[in-house]
Amino acid sequence: MLKTAGCILFLPSLESFGKNRSTPAEADVKRLFCVSMGYGLFTDALPQTDGADYVFSDHMEPLLKHRENFTLYSKMKFGGNHENDHKCFVGNTTTNPDSLDQLVADHVGHLTRVRNVVTFISHAHHHIVASWRNRLPVSPIQSTRVLFETLFAKTDRKTEARLLANKKSVLDGSLEEAKSLMKRVSGRDKQRLEEYFAALRESELELNKSIEWLNRSRQDVEFPVAPSFENGFLATDIDKKRFLTNPRQIQRGIAFDMIYKAFKFDVTRVVNFYMTGLDNDHHLTTHNVTKSEEARASLTKYDSSFYSLMGNFYDKLSSTRTESGGTLMDETISVSTGNNSVSQKRGPHNGSEIPVFVAGGKFANHGGHIVRKGETTCDIYLSILQQFGIEQERFGNSKKVIDL
Repeated sequence: MLKTAGCILFLPSLESFGKNRSTPAEADVKRLFCVSMGYGLFTDALPQTDGADYVFSDHMEPLLKHRENFTLYSKMKFGGNHENDHKCFVGNTTTNPDSLDQLVADHVGHLTRVRNVVTFISHAHHHIVASWRNRLPVSPIQSTRVLFETLFAKTDRKTEARLLANKKSVLDGSLEEAKSLMKRVSGRDKQRLEEYFAALRESELELNKSIEWLNRSRQDVEFPVAPSFENGFLATDIDKKRFLTNPRQIQRGIAFDMIYKAFKFDVTRVVNFYMTGLDNDHHLTTHNVTKSEEARASLTKYDSSFYSLMGNFYDKLSSTRTESGGTLMDETISVSTGNNSVSQKRGPHNGSEIPVFVAGGKFANHGGHIVRKGETTCDIYLSILQQFGIEQERFGNSKKVIDL
């Protein structure tokens, strides 16, 4: 509980994590954005040809101008049911105690005020977990207002200092109690107590980092305005109203804008954003995919609304210059996927044809579509870890490192 408390308390400084450690050699990529669709993407509508000259699907129009900034990997395998929805970026908690975003946050989170952000914007749904730390689910932020306050709000410094001091007092007391118990317990219990003690020490280091950031200046950022989406595939008034201007799409667009600004002003470098259902009919539509042409047409439009979000996000990353002389797009890896896919042949919630969009990082495969039929998505995640300089032999059920 103590180890994850900083991700659950919605106070800006208490969201900050970090360790007192030497700074690792800085990689070319500095930021990670993980975004997943719980119901999965409709794979029948994706490009059917592969290679560098693959034919773009009409509903992917919002991504067309960024074609050279991303790679589409398709027909990959993992998950395939509601139970695995929320394990998209962890593979499985048996072999992976931490999800992709948490591992990267362990590596770079100490460089920013907010170690990492985990958020969920959707209708009520019990599968709201996408990030894992020490085999425990990280509670996501579910409000755009709380997300904004976590990232940008300028709170009363005296109140923050008092809250941090209170938390430090609790930790100090817990550490003393743990030391005292170590002298009186059995060997077996001592091992468990050592794990608890290690968790307390890690929390102490993270708290000290929060205190360090307390007096640093913060960027003035206004709450985002409602975004406007340009999407020729959804050009009719009916489609615009249902897929582009409905409240949930606008709310997601506002969250995407906050994430962009958090990257731009270096408030955080790691974000995990999980979403399910653009509206209450979305889930039912996935279950009608095998028998209804109308359902299949609707799924294509649901996905196109998601590509509108990503297209807007890529616009901002590509147009923002960084100190290195490149762009935020160059320095940010965005990985967009779902732990399910949907198709007429296989139905909803299947894990055999999962697409993964990997954007940013100036990777060699960008501009192309690569079919990795039956291979695990964890291969991609393992490869992304190595881009951050994190040496790890396996991630979940990964088989190999691949060239991105």
